[in-house]
Amino acid sequence: MPLEPSGIFIGLGSNLGLGSKAPRDILLDALDLLLQNGDRVTTLSSFWSTKAWPPNRGKPDYLNAICRIETADEDPLALLQRCQVIEARMNRIRSLNDRWANRTLDLDIVDYNGIVSVNCSVITLPHPRIAERDFVLLPLLEIAPDWRHPVSGTLGRVLLQQLRESGNLNDCVRLD
Repeated sequence: MPLEPSGIFIGLGSNLGLGSKAPRDILLDALDLLLQNGDRVTTLSSFWSTKAWPPNRGKPDYLNAICRIETADEDPLALLQRCQVIEARMNRIRSLNDRWANRTLDLDIVDYNGIVSVNCSVITLPHPRIAERDFVLLPLLEIAPDWRHPVSGTLGRVLLQQLRESGNLNDCVRLD
């Protein structure tokens, strides 16, 4: 049975400040920049604190959130490009040597209306590691409790339970 499009969800993350701005300020600025580009944030999750990965490397904790947006267009690649421009404006530096390097801003398209694109050199939808990340699933389920994975059709809460049972949680804590 085909899934109804669930919306467009972007994951936001930061574990470095930028000048006088703390990670929370950076995430809020990123949302403002999305608005300036014509996208509309319709829902924002709470902020969640998450231990940096891999563990025990002395990196600062991440601040994460998920937002649901309506886009200015209907093109996932255009949205990806806008997200990358926003990351660059926030001094995001992509490390070629360290996949888990500290970052001022990380914007990931988690789900784009249930579109599935795999083995694409530019964008993979949905985000390929949703089911492995409590810092994505917890805020996503906060704003979309009936979200289903577009590929498997599995409810997000089932994916989260499987992650809990595997013991691969990342000490994700909702902040007030």
